[in-house]
Amino acid sequence: MNGWDTEKIIALLQKCGDIAIKYYDRPPFELKDDCSVVTVADRKIEQLLAQHFDHPENNSYLIGEETIAAYGEDYIQSALNGNTWVVDPIDGTAPYSIHCPLWGISVAYMEKCKIKEGAVFYPALGEMIFTDGADTWLWTTGGKRLPFPFAAAPLNNSWPVSLSQQMVMHGQFNFSNHLSAWDSAVAVFAYLLRGRVLGYIADLKLWDIAACLAFAERGNFVSSTYQGQPVNCDVADSFYLDSTDLQRWRLRNTTVFAPNPQTLEYILKNTNEGR
Repeated sequence: MNGWDTEKIIALLQKCGDIAIKYYDRPPFELKDDCSVVTVADRKIEQLLAQHFDHPENNSYLIGEETIAAYGEDYIQSALNGNTWVVDPIDGTAPYSIHCPLWGISVAYMEKCKIKEGAVFYPALGEMIFTDGADTWLWTTGGKRLPFPFAAAPLNNSWPVSLSQQMVMHGQFNFSNHLSAWDSAVAVFAYLLRGRVLGYIADLKLWDIAACLAFAERGNFVSSTYQGQPVNCDVADSFYLDSTDLQRWRLRNTTVFAPNPQTLEYILKNTNEGR
């Protein structure tokens, strides 16, 4: 597939969801070198996605969590300068492996390091979020489609702030808001974009968040690092992409995502970066 086709993306993500649900009750898993979890479903889903997306002869490339390390530098440079699919076969493998529904299958379409479109399927929740040009849609099991209901949580200390793992371990917080860490960026964004989470403090890799950056852009959500730099669909300035970087594919700095500038300022003012 070379180019975004919403009907094909929806159908393909449903097939990926079938694979994930097949193993969901008790998925075989192992620990990778970084101690993160990988399951047989992760690998089978990425194999399926590669069949559709990994066709360099047609200027179509794949950057995927489970396979990118196997590609040579020539391929990666072509991917960064061409038409590329950024995929996470299961974002939230840890909750998936214990039968917690906070996980999703993520696909983003990128041209020359700019994310153009994104989609995330949440099989255990029976819904999908996807972009189609300037619009963002919510798809539910049965094929019903509705405009995505973007909203903002009220700015006060009664709404939760969600954290990625790095902030859980090293961050400092000066407010009384409840803190949550779900170990799945796509799950957090599903709630943040609906106004059920006040904000998200994230230290993530490209495939964790690529599709969600497309959603945030359509919904006019805002972001900033603790150094004052925004993070958006232009990924070259926000992620370590050079082959010499030990943190390749990771955000250069911890980033706060919020629905509006006031909430963003509140979170940045009352937390310290967890690095």
